[in-house]
Parts: sequence; structure tokens; C-alpha cells
Amino acid sequence: MKVIYIGKDKLKRDSFIKEDDDILLLGFDRWDDYDYKTTFPTVCKIKGEIVETGSIKILIAGQKVSYEYLDNLLKEGWNGEFPIPEKEYISVPSAITFYEQIDGRLGHQLALKTAEILRDASLKVWIEDDKNSIEFIKNEGFRTSLLRERGANSAYHNAWKLFSEASIIVKDLRFNFRDPENKLQTLNLKFNSKSLLPQDIHVLIGPNGVGKSQTLMQMIEDWLDIRVTDKTDVGFEDDININQLVVVSYSPFERFPIDTKNLHNSSGKIQDEGIYRYFGLRGRQTIYDKSGSPTSKIRLSQSRPKIDASNSLISCLADDQKYGAIKDWSDKVSTMQKVLRSAIDFDYAAVSVHDNSIVTKFFDESELDYLDKEIDDVVVKISPKSNKTRQTSNILIPISSDLVNTYNIEALKDKLVPGKGVVFLKNGIPIELSSGQRLFSYVVINILGAIRRNSLILIDEPEIFLHPTLEIAFIKMLKKILSSYHSKALLATHSLVAVRELPKNCVHVFDKTKDGLFIKSPPFETFGGDMQKISSYVFGDKSVSKPFEKWIKEKLEEFGSAEALINALGTNINEEMIIQISAMGTKKW
Repeated sequence: MKVIYIGKDKLKRDSFIKEDDDILLLGFDRWDDYDYKTTFPTVCKIKGEIVETGSIKILIAGQKVSYEYLDNLLKEGWNGEFPIPEKEYISVPSAITFYEQIDGRLGHQLALKTAEILRDASLKVWIEDDKNSIEFIKNEGFRTSLLRERGANSAYHNAWKLFSEASIIVKDLRFNFRDPENKLQTLNLKFNSKSLLPQDIHVLIGPNGVGKSQTLMQMIEDWLDIRVTDKTDVGFEDDININQLVVVSYSPFERFPIDTKNLHNSSGKIQDEGIYRYFGLRGRQTIYDKSGSPTSKIRLSQSRPKIDASNSLISCLADDQKYGAIKDWSDKVSTMQKVLRSAIDFDYAAVSVHDNSIVTKFFDESELDYLDKEIDDVVVKISPKSNKTRQTSNILIPISSDLVNTYNIEALKDKLVPGKGVVFLKNGIPIELSSGQRLFSYVVINILGAIRRNSLILIDEPEIFLHPTLEIAFIKMLKKILSSYHSKALLATHSLVAVRELPKNCVHVFDKTKDGLFIKSPPFETFGGDMQKISSYVFGDKSVSKPFEKWIKEKLEEFGSAEALINALGTNINEEMIIQISAMGTKKW
């Protein structure tokens, strides 16, 4: 595949795109990283198809403004084809998907050859051990420009594994944070273990007020580099190879950042806004003052989850179209269907579009013909008479995994009615969901819509909206998604059901004592363990008098002995109660 710099020349770009060759074109961008201008947007064409690869940053020896140097070469007669003649340079893509896209469509050797032409830093440093490149990365511009964005940083540390066909996984993480008493603590998240037990999910558990949510907040602040204090001892230790933080919290009291818009951290404005995604009850809303001038304000709204879910379902579809050729890509729409069918009986999830929509614009009819489908087969129109509640629009577009390449994404985005949420269809009819099922579906769809490879998912108190059966389904769902996208999760929770589904090394108990906060793991195996035992250890149940224990004590005094009370209860007693009555009767409880 040829790599050619075209700069601002749109005529040259159009000319190259018309050719039959596989080609990567580098365009023009003024993005400024502390006086370094190294960013090049790309247009990639492979086998006649435009492929989204994102941008790439190229640092040229002795230069701060890369495009100016290349423009001067063009004036001197260079044809723009890489490698850059007689000059040292090094590059880092905006995300590892840059090379995954090429690898998936052209194969490993041609992806490797493209990386050689671009002198990819991960390849030159970690695989080839190139001395010139190792010296080059000490340049200030490499740190302040090429590695400034989280996605690029992750690509630098992980792309070499793609080139060597090694596994790319999230490493173990150590995070230093301040507890409510301002004491420095360390959270050790061991995601990779030789144990056969699953390690993808960790939980922070303990009573209210011990700092679980505060710990998540500090993690987010460190990731976005927006610490509210000057304490530099808070943060992740070493280099972390995650691409993105996804935060889910449906508590009306949380105050996590909702996005990276208008965010100014120590690195200035963030270029890759996708490094952080938030899903909760808050979102931006346009507010108009008395003069009619609009202002964007953050507002709490019960409609926010379903608005996010509608947009996220379209994002799942768009990602499947965009990245479907990547090796071992797990189709998001298909994953969504499989996961949600474990809790909801449905055929398709659908989005609502405006009633005046021309439905043929939502599909590539040639693709439908290939699948032997008609428009009426893939669109659901609801009779106004049967839609009296107006819970949906009258036109629903089912999003199906077997039709992924037939949809027109931009048309769907343009006519989407996100406030109607995601509608689930059974035999072509919308079905009613319980509030728990609805929020469960929103979480699944929102996470899938946002997730990238090597993401870290932070979820605050998921049990708020789930009954015990759905809590189990939730953990099962999370394990499936994390496995599909090489990602990990951290939950702040009170859920004993969640703890029982995880090994003890993944359970971090926040224990508040008179000497301060201690973080510990249970001394017994929690995976498949006894709920009462877990509860007693985590929440100190034995130190709290329970109403039923008071009742036992009164009845022991009335009947005179444990044996007499047990006999009087007859069949109205379980094994655990027999043990407790016997222990309390002998003063051993």
C-alpha cells in the first residue's frame, strides 16, 4: 500500500482516490501541541473501499511543524510518497485501530510494511530495537505531541504486539488515591493471574461513607488530568495501556464529569474526546435566556438514559460497519442481541424515526436485494390507532446483526428520535419492559456503543436499578462484553450477589476502623461462596444486632433452652436458624 502526503491539495486527493491502488493519503491539520504541529488526518482506500483509519502524528528530526517541512519538499520536486527522503522521522497513530484496519483488510505483512514506511514508533522501538528511534523518542516533541493523547499512548505501547501477533490485554493496574481522611491508599487491580478463576471484574465494597465513589472520581480525574488538588502522589503508577474510560452511574447524587467538552487539563484541550465516556442521569441541555440566546447547561433528567441508548445503538451499528474487517472483531449488534436475550424475550431492538421519514433512505437497497429483502421486511410501521400512548413514533427501524451493512448511518442519525429510547420488538410488536429490564438494556447498549478495545469500565452502584436475578445477568453480561473487547471493569457496589460471582483477589473491602480505612481481600474464597459469610465479613453483620436475633433471645428466655425452642418451631425453621439458636443458647454467638 502506498503512503502519500497530499497536504491541502484536494484535486490530488480526488485523483488518487479514483485510482485502483490501495493507498493511504496524509492531509493537512494545524492542531498545535505546545508549538509542535505533527498531526495528519488520513484518507485510506483499500480494495476500492474508503476505510476509516483516523489520524497519525509524525515527528521529523529538527522540525516542530511537520507539514511545513513536507510542503517545502513538494515544492522542491518530491512526489509526496513515503518514506520521507533522507530524513529521520517517527510516527504514532491516534489509535491502534489504525493498523488493525489495514491488517484486517490486507493482511499482517502489508500492515507491517505500512508501519515500516511510516516508521511507527512502537515497531521501531519495541520490536526492532532501532538505536536511532530509541534516541529519537527522547525528543521533547515525542512526549508532548505524539504521546499527548491517551489513544496514541496506548497505540505506542501496544501496536508492537499486533505486529508480532502477540496478545494485547490490559495490564495489572496500581492506583494511588486519598481516602476520606486524606490518607494515601493503594488499590492493586490484578487483572492477569495464573488462576483459572475470572479476573476481568474487580469490586470495591463496603458500607456507605468509606470512599468507594470518591476513589472512582480520583481515578477519572487522574485519567483526564484534571485533579482538583495539587497532590501529585494520586494517580496510576507506571504506564497504563488502556484506551478509554467508560463511566456508568445512575445515582442522582453522583458528580462525575459528563464529557470532555470545554475540558482544560494540564495538557490543554483534549483532541481525542472518545477517551472518556459517561452514562448517567445528567447531560447537556440547551437553555435559552430571555433574549433567546442559547447556553449549554448540565441538567439532571430521567430521559437521559434512553436518549443515550438510542444514540449508542446507532454507534454499535456504525462501529460494526467501520471495524468489521478487523481480525477477531466482536460484532456489537450481535453481542447486544445475545446478551439482552438472556434477560428479555425479544426479536429485535429498534429505534424510532420521524413519522415523515422516507424509509428507503435508511437502507442500501442493493444490499437488501442481495439478501433478498424488501423494505417492508425491515421496517415496522405502527398504526396510529394502536399507538395511542405515543410511546414510540409510528415508524421503527429494527437494528439487526444480519443487516448491518444495509443501513445508511447518516440518514438514521438525521431522522432519529432519541427521546423515544430503544424499542424491543417481538413478532413485530413493541413489548413492555419492567423498569429494571429497561435500565439493564440501557446499560448494555450504552457500554457497547462506547467501548473500544482495552477499555476500563467504571460502574458506580449498579444494584440501584437491578433486582437479584438481574444482578446476576448484569455480571454475566459484563463478563461477555469485557471478554469480547479485551477490556476490564471496576465496580463500586454494595452487592453481595456481585461479590459471589468474583474470586477473592478481585474483591477489595473498604473497612473503616477507629485507626482509619483499611483495604483488604476476604481470607476465604468468595467465588460461589456463602452470601451470609460474605455479608458478615464485608459489612460486619455480627457486630450489628438484627431484629430476628432479638426475637430469638426473647424466645430463648420464654422457652428456657435452645432445644425447647427448636422443638416448638417444628418445620418453621431452617438449618442456619437451628445453628444460630443453638449457638445463642450456649452463649457462643
